[in-house]
Amino acid sequence: MSMIGTIFKQFLGEPAEHNEDSGQMSFDCPACSEYGKGEGKHKLAVNYKKNIFRCWVCGPENNMHGKIPYLIKRYGNRRILKEYNLIKPDDDYKLTIDSTPTEVKLPDGFVTLTPDNSNKFKFHKAYSYIKARGITDEMISYFNIGYTVKGKYHDRIIIPSYDEFGDVNFFVSRAWDKWKKPKYLNPDAIKSLIIFNEDKINWDATIFLVEGAFDHIVIPNSIAILGKTISDRLKHMLYTKAKANIVIVLDEDAFENSIKIYKELNSGNLYNRIKLCVPPYDYDPSKIFELSGNEGIVKLLKSSVKVPESKLY
Repeated sequence: MSMIGTIFKQFLGEPAEHNEDSGQMSFDCPACSEYGKGEGKHKLAVNYKKNIFRCWVCGPENNMHGKIPYLIKRYGNRRILKEYNLIKPDDDYKLTIDSTPTEVKLPDGFVTLTPDNSNKFKFHKAYSYIKARGITDEMISYFNIGYTVKGKYHDRIIIPSYDEFGDVNFFVSRAWDKWKKPKYLNPDAIKSLIIFNEDKINWDATIFLVEGAFDHIVIPNSIAILGKTISDRLKHMLYTKAKANIVIVLDEDAFENSIKIYKELNSGNLYNRIKLCVPPYDYDPSKIFELSGNEGIVKLLKSSVKVPESKLY
């Protein structure tokens, strides 16, 4: 077996097939095994000459397709990734799968809003905006909130999102000047493949589904769905990983969307574990936090209720 083949053997086990001319290998799919499916035997295809992988059983469902470094980070470790990057062939192959996550990097000139950067240009404008919204220094540090004055996203607050491996997978940018349009400007990425700040989710505790990044910051163990609908990938993750209740906390004007999500989730492993929390009209969670701090958020979340099935259908 080639040296590069030995690298995959370290975390995927013995390959069922290995064609060294094409660089194609096949393995049992670890995601199929992880999620209790038995159909993934020899169905994980890895091609190191094209730097891609795909499970032909659960690829779209479990996000088991894309570039090989993602596979190594998910089921291997940093040492294996370093070994692979040292000896892998040149990657001149472009992925054509529409559902492959888009590579996202923090914008040019990104500066964290921490005290050691207080002498940076426009720091105090960005910092004043954040503080006016009630955001604490601890929250700034925990979520790595920053800003930039360069390029496409200049004069905007930047709230990054990180995947399960701690790599950037998205960010939300918000203008601090109320006259700047558009108010929000986000990177071109397939949002349906993103679990916002997946690395911070405690799947064993109650999970709160909120609309935006600023709501996510002020509600512990929340997931920003970046809109008013829920993606198939997030639904699958909740079905397979969530161990406690799930509370939907969308704005009052999205009540019908909340009910739709409630119906979508209230089945299988999640049956009878879904709750609804509706903020007062024109007051989203971030506004409540700005006005009333943690006490306001606690009061809001205490209003969470289960919806009687007679009112769902």
